[in-house]
Amino acid sequence: MLIVSVCGLAACRPVDTVVPTVTTALAQITAVPTATPVTPTLTAVPPTATHTTTPTQTATQTATTMPSPTATATHTPSPTPTATPDLAVYGRLDALDPTGVTAVFWHNYDGYAGRILGDIIADFNQNNSYGITIQPLYWQRFNYLVDAVQTGLAEGEDLPALVAAYPDHTVSYVAGEGVVDVRPYLTHPTYGFTPSDLADFFPYAQVQSAAPLYGLPLHRTLEMLYVNNGWLASLDLPFVGAPQTPAQFAQAACAAADPAQRRVGYEVEASSGSFLAWIHAFGGDVYDEASQTFTFNTPAAVAAMMLLQQLIQDGCAAPASGFTYQDNFARQQTLLGPGTTRGLYFYDRAVHNFNAQPFSWSVSPLPHSGEMPAVQLSGPNVNVLRTDPETQFAAWLFLAYFYSPEVQARWAQVNSYLPARAAAASYLEDTFAADPAYATAFGWLPYAVDPPPLTGQYDVWRALVDAYSRILQNEDVTAVLQALDETVNE
Repeated sequence: MLIVSVCGLAACRPVDTVVPTVTTALAQITAVPTATPVTPTLTAVPPTATHTTTPTQTATQTATTMPSPTATATHTPSPTPTATPDLAVYGRLDALDPTGVTAVFWHNYDGYAGRILGDIIADFNQNNSYGITIQPLYWQRFNYLVDAVQTGLAEGEDLPALVAAYPDHTVSYVAGEGVVDVRPYLTHPTYGFTPSDLADFFPYAQVQSAAPLYGLPLHRTLEMLYVNNGWLASLDLPFVGAPQTPAQFAQAACAAADPAQRRVGYEVEASSGSFLAWIHAFGGDVYDEASQTFTFNTPAAVAAMMLLQQLIQDGCAAPASGFTYQDNFARQQTLLGPGTTRGLYFYDRAVHNFNAQPFSWSVSPLPHSGEMPAVQLSGPNVNVLRTDPETQFAAWLFLAYFYSPEVQARWAQVNSYLPARAAAASYLEDTFAADPAYATAFGWLPYAVDPPPLTGQYDVWRALVDAYSRILQNEDVTAVLQALDETVNE
């Protein structure tokens, strides 16, 4: 899908440009704490993959190694919990009969994603041996869906068996005693996953723990950099390829910046996902699970925000405006573009729209302070809500089907979603070949983590965006982060 070609260096960067100094921005990096390296248990692809085309626009694979499912599935799951499931909640799983049960699934996927989800559900309905019917119900506004679940929990109204929910929603549903821990299903010797199946899930899915599991990842995207390869190579930097450290990132951004040509090295998207991803990339952990409190005013967060703020002040970066950063990247006004895997199609389309001869581009993790990539995910989970044992069991049997490698691969191809299982790679070979950037992002999943379960829903997420925007507008970083701590912990 992503097919572009290599431009000449003259087309990537004009001569005799004025380059802002990198000295001030680099000074902000000296206090960056070193993150504890993550020891991966999966084999990742290289950090970047290049998109090229021949003159006839035929895609070629130039710099990527396809993930190998046989090599990646090497996790060792934790022992299966020995506690007996609560009979009032689960019933006797070996004795339940879900024949003919209808389980409702509330979600907010429309368009192509909604059609593919509908097809997956239809296939399950047609082929499961129990005659179970999963009945999808689309909600146009996600906040209406959340309100309906919370009202149902508070007033004892009928609820669906399955619901799409972001982590903060799940927290509130668990508090209302409305969510079922799926681990007794997940580890059941007959209806759950085998140890090798559990080992195949990526770490972010958290299936290998013995702790309660109140949701499984419904879809995921991840934050990353979009890189103009030819322009970057023309800058004569002291490193090869995309910047992997904060210092390299600052060097590249400032070397690319040219006020006379309205060029910058990077555009900063003021989104909650970007905010959390940059903090995570600098080794920051904003959530303490034991105390269930958030701390944004940390050395790692301050260092990350100070770097971005200083790059803007030096003219090396600029705050993004809407989604114009994709067009600016395509026009070669921005060296490094922000975004997620969800943006792969849109970046590719923009590069083709603005260039008769599309240039070579790639993707890379955000620059990180540790040895391994620090990759931040985003996306909703699916919760099993408490209804009755038979309906919950029927819902689980659908999830067991949904999390098979083949179905995960089918679902992952929607909007460049990322699957929960490594073995999905064996069904994605054609996708990897056509879309090397997607293959590259897949290879980072061993390092990927979910964002913290921020409660308070939209008010809290808006507070993150507001704080990030104020920092990018040169307000005092420490003061803004301290105020954010007070807001999110109220």
